[in-house]
Amino acid sequence: MCGEVKTANGDLLAAAVETGRTACATVLRVLRAYYRPSTPKQGSTGEATVDGWKCASNSSTESARTGRAASCRNGSTTIVADIIP
Repeated sequence: MCGEVKTANGDLLAAAVETGRTACATVLRVLRAYYRPSTPKQGSTGEATVDGWKCASNSSTESARTGRAASCRNGSTTIVADIIP
């Protein structure tokens, strides 16, 4: 766990590295940028590229089922934003 990020609607999510390696500062920077309302997102999954990281959100149904709100990938590294129970 690297810390928390806030979504545009104010929900707090737990930010972490799921696979691979990267600094927590990078995890927080990328996910915070992804959740900024000014970051352009496309499609129903809110796809966006942030500093080379390809990010997407799960549907509300999938988030409720898995606890995962979003994930971002860069090479073999995946970072995630999970719902805090």
